[in-house]
Amino acid sequence: MKLISDWKVTLKKSWSIWLILAGLVSLGGFFLALVSPEMLGWDPVYFAMASALCQVLAIPARLVLQKSITGLAEFRRNQVGAIRRRTVGAIAGSGIALTSAIGLIGQWEGLRTEAYRDVVGVWTVCYGETKGVQPSDSYSKVECDAMLAREIISYEAQLDRCLTHPVPVGMKIALVSWTYNVGAGAACKSTLVRKANDGDLVGACNELPRWNRGGGRVIRGLSNRRGAERAMCHQALKEAA
Repeated sequence: MKLISDWKVTLKKSWSIWLILAGLVSLGGFFLALVSPEMLGWDPVYFAMASALCQVLAIPARLVLQKSITGLAEFRRNQVGAIRRRTVGAIAGSGIALTSAIGLIGQWEGLRTEAYRDVVGVWTVCYGETKGVQPSDSYSKVECDAMLAREIISYEAQLDRCLTHPVPVGMKIALVSWTYNVGAGAACKSTLVRKANDGDLVGACNELPRWNRGGGRVIRGLSNRRGAERAMCHQALKEAA
């Protein structure tokens, strides 16, 4: 088999090939936005990297797809490859969002790469992980970040079951940080989630400082954490507006 002499020129000018490739890239990003790492059996970190790559490639792919669409009105109506406002799985489906969530939650949880006993004697490691931890366990920061990423995605999925109103991604990160700290059960029964579902997103953000108690007393560290989450929540609403 021998290639034709002008195969490079033919390839560059063959819109059918480029349209197929652009369509596959756009569909790949759309598919990753609809599923979770657990559904595919992928590591959350690799899933986030693949999702971020598809999002980056989808920009030129979107432009290529528009070559086959005539008329500005049709271009505006066409939503192939568009990012939906619904934020279910927003953190799991975006490498940037997941990295931001790891940074925010990791900052408040604290990192310890060697196993240790917490205040109640439970063996703990990394960012407060206790599941199956043994006294001799030791992890790198990269391994701890991957462990935290899996927990974040799990907590986001639990929050998504009760948070039905669309929220900006930055607000979603703040709420997942709060959920990670207080538990999904408490979060889903809260006035905060009720207000968010009623469309009162500002009111929902303002509920965060109320969750600053432990053992019946105000904890300074929790007050600081809630303040940071509230600031991120309001900033996300401001940018979305």
